[in-house]
Amino acid sequence: MKKIVQMMVALCLVVFSTQVAFANADKTTVQDGADITTIKRLAVAAPRYQQVDPQSPDKAMLTQIIFDASRVSHSYVASYDTVAEGIKKASNVDIKSLDRRQAAKVFKENVGNYADAYVVLTVANSGRTTFFFDVYKAGSDELLFTYEIRANSSEGNTVATYNNMCEQFYKHFERAATEQLKNNSKKK
Repeated sequence: MKKIVQMMVALCLVVFSTQVAFANADKTTVQDGADITTIKRLAVAAPRYQQVDPQSPDKAMLTQIIFDASRVSHSYVASYDTVAEGIKKASNVDIKSLDRRQAAKVFKENVGNYADAYVVLTVANSGRTTFFFDVYKAGSDELLFTYEIRANSSEGNTVATYNNMCEQFYKHFERAATEQLKNNSKKK
């Protein structure tokens, strides 16, 4: 009897001490009338992000993470640095040295030369980290697609967490485009 109780206690400890891997909570929205199937080139805009935890990635690192996560995408993705360099060569304006609002304005005006659409990441990291990805059409700034993903409570503000969430964006964006393409072909 004593052995059975000891085994039950050991089993309970093992069960309760292991972390359960749950998928992150997310939400995908394709705007009414938006055609995301035509997007072949996507540019990464500067993220809207304030570093709260000194252990979390800084803004420059987050910008790089967004671009690096695009390796799971089949689309061409232009990094913020590539677009900024192109703008600097074409119009002699260094958007990296401008304030955030002015840089965003110049980026929006010129991004059409480098991509069909651009993605803006907004990070809410006061509690559980939440990423909001908004995809806009280059030139018209029309909102085409939104994706929201929330980190699990057990996930910290780390490079690995941020990278995983960015990869999920690219995967869901491509799934939504594929689904829209299938729906459009069914209507014909």
